[in-house]
Order: sequence, then structure tokens, then C-alpha cells
Amino acid sequence: MKKLILSLLCIAISGVAYSQGIIKLDEMMVNPPNLEIDEATNAITLNVNEDYKGQFHSNPLKYAKDNFNLMELIQANKGKDFDTYEVTFKTNKGNLKVNYNDKGEIISSYQMFKDVRLPYNAMISILKANKGYTLTGTKHLAYSGSGEEIEKEFYKAKLENGNKSKIVKLNISKDASGMAVATIE
Repeated sequence: MKKLILSLLCIAISGVAYSQGIIKLDEMMVNPPNLEIDEATNAITLNVNEDYKGQFHSNPLKYAKDNFNLMELIQANKGKDFDTYEVTFKTNKGNLKVNYNDKGEIISSYQMFKDVRLPYNAMISILKANKGYTLTGTKHLAYSGSGEEIEKEFYKAKLENGNKSKIVKLNISKDASGMAVATIE
């Protein structure tokens, strides 16, 4: 009986997971797809095909602004009384989730990318502070409120030494010269 219930649960979850279609961003340039948002999720997901590695991650908000026509999305959903639109841009390294208002302005954004290169000075300071450990994985997370300016960002680095592992969080802040400064927590 447990196997039957678990099997039905797995089928239901996989059905929900595949119900939201993913649209490639390049397809939008050539032949705009159906941009109607599902009323239940109030969201749309778009796959991003980069011209070169790291193109999207280097400035995701600018890339989305330059390559996505939000007004077409708003126009396609005009009769549905949406106040906000959630658009997720995905790559194999991570994603950018942006919430827009009905005027096309950014309300908030969240981005998360995995296995990205740490700033050089931050990587050196982590390895010096954790002798014997090797860097096995990284994540870059950033948040913003309204507008395109990132308000908070940080890296998480996974370190391993044999059986031991730990996560180091690096806060990124801009000093007066505009250089990124990392502090290890």
C-alpha cells in the first residue's frame, strides 16, 4: 500500500513539474511564443542561451533587460488583472527571478548561480584561513529591491578536508573606491 501511495505521489509531483513550459530566450527574438502567464502560478520561466560562457552571469539584470520585451508579456496578459509578474530566467549555472509591477518596473530580484569563480583575493584569503582544505563548490547569491541596483550579495564556498567539510560565507560590499571587499563569516 505504501508503494502505491508513493508511486501516485511521484506521478503527481512530476506532472506538476512538467506542466509549466520553459521557453528559450532565443526563440523570443525570432518567433515570440505564447507569453500568457498561468493564473495559478502568476509566473513564467525562460531558458537563456548564452553566446559565450558567463555572459548571463556577468550582469543578469542587464541581460534580461536587453533581451526580454516585458511589454509584450504585459500586453499578452492584459485581461487577467495581474498587479505583478514573476519572470525566471534560467541557465545551466543558475537563475534570475525578477518581480515586475504592471508598469514594467522591477519590484525585486533574486539571483543564484553555482560553481562560479570567486574574486581572486577572496579565494586566496579563504584558502589561507583554512589550511589543508580544498575549495569544492561555490554559490553566488544577490538580491535587489526596486530598480537594477544590487542591494546585497554574497558568496558561499564549500571547503573539504578528507571527511570534514564546511561552508564559508563571504559578504560582498562596495567600499569608497567601488572595489568589492569580502569578509569571511
